[in-house]
Amino acid sequence: MVLALLVKAPPLDRQPIVMLKFFLMSNEFSGTAPPGAAPLITRREAAELSGTTLGAVNKAIEQKVLRTKRRKGRMLLAPEDVGALALLAQTRLVLPVAVKRRIVAWARGGPEVNAELALDGALVVRMGPEVEQAVARARRYVELRERLVEVNPEVCGGEPVITETRVPVRSLARQIELGETREVLREDYAHVPEEAFELAPMWAKAHPRQGRPSRPWATGERFPVSELRPHARAA
Repeated sequence: MVLALLVKAPPLDRQPIVMLKFFLMSNEFSGTAPPGAAPLITRREAAELSGTTLGAVNKAIEQKVLRTKRRKGRMLLAPEDVGALALLAQTRLVLPVAVKRRIVAWARGGPEVNAELALDGALVVRMGPEVEQAVARARRYVELRERLVEVNPEVCGGEPVITETRVPVRSLARQIELGETREVLREDYAHVPEEAFELAPMWAKAHPRQGRPSRPWATGERFPVSELRPHARAA
């Protein structure tokens, strides 16, 4: 409703509309931290990084198994919560909420691989290497996201791009998804950091485009050059 009222404002007042639209749009894409604050992740990012579902993440939040932090009205999670989510998913048991909270508190304490948490005489939770790897993957993702994803209203209309380039993150992820080889990507995007090829697919999965499906024939999206016939590639 606020945006609808602002759109009706006189032309001279349109600059605030652009800035407000950018403010809302930039906050939509990640848990980017204000200066001095620790970076956080969205619920969908947590689901992708932990290998679980968004529904499972939302349920853990509703049951207060996971503690969220609010920034600009959004519920965000710490990267360390990814390990706890992965551990809960591995139990594959219907556990009481109180037990889930114990497991999460223990997992967030950073126990070593193969460490065990005895819940009762018959149930023991063991810390597997997959959980440690999930936390490391989440921290790596956050570090790359903070450094390589940029949202600027003056660049590609505010579409998230690789920092200091005009390469949309989703377009890069799409080419990787379609099977483009790393060699061709390096040739086509010599100005793009190598780590962007690692980040783009995960970021795109965690931030699906809202609205109608994209139309490649309308957007000019390319198919992988490596899949074209030799004479077509030369052209």
